[in-house]
Amino acid sequence: MSDKINLLYPRNTSGATIFEKESANEYFNVLKAVLGTSVGSVYIEDFNTRKLKFISENPLLFSGFRAAEVEKMGYNFFRKYAKKEDLEILRRVRTTGLKFFECLSPEEKKVHTITYDFHLKNENSIDVLVNQRITPIELNDDGEISKIACVVSYSLNRTAGNIRIISNTSETYWKYNLFTGKWTEECKITLKIREIEIIRLYLQGLKIEEIAEQLYVSPSTIKFHRSKLFERIGVKNIIEAISYVITNNLI
Repeated sequence: MSDKINLLYPRNTSGATIFEKESANEYFNVLKAVLGTSVGSVYIEDFNTRKLKFISENPLLFSGFRAAEVEKMGYNFFRKYAKKEDLEILRRVRTTGLKFFECLSPEEKKVHTITYDFHLKNENSIDVLVNQRITPIELNDDGEISKIACVVSYSLNRTAGNIRIISNTSETYWKYNLFTGKWTEECKITLKIREIEIIRLYLQGLKIEEIAEQLYVSPSTIKFHRSKLFERIGVKNIIEAISYVITNNLI
């Protein structure tokens, strides 16, 4: 049977079938095209080689470098261009963060994501605070992570750090404290339908009066729901609220 499979899907020297390689290339080309129309970027990292692949073009999120230049540098790009004070954040993500995944089953690993913020240096501008969300996409025969997908975007937080592990399949998330070096499990907040509606309309760029008109209520009602939401999630303004909601996959 294995001989027949090998005849159907001839393998290259790396062990992947030609079919698998062509399918992967096609998939990532589509993914890169989609990300190229947004303000974010995506890349795949091979843990064995430390190489970055399939980087979607967005120089503003990579210290002004083109995708091909970043791919050539590999993970060393982050060691060189991350702000010196934030290198410890990257180290913790690579050690403590990924060690967390060792406690998960192979199935659980692929539905959990580490999210964190750090500054990238930019010679022609101010340092940029970016958010990275990494999710395992391939495991080796021992169940260890061999490849991850990383989505890069501008951070909505004010400071670096904010290391969390989240999953859409869980009602809780894990928050890492850089000072104590410990993880704490916290319950996700469930947004009310009205709060979800308000956040979505804010994301569309609407103002309070426009949101009130869309929802057939008064502006004061929108302000009331907004202030209650701020109080529940512990933020001070709508920007922080949006950041919290997106970071914790609440909508």
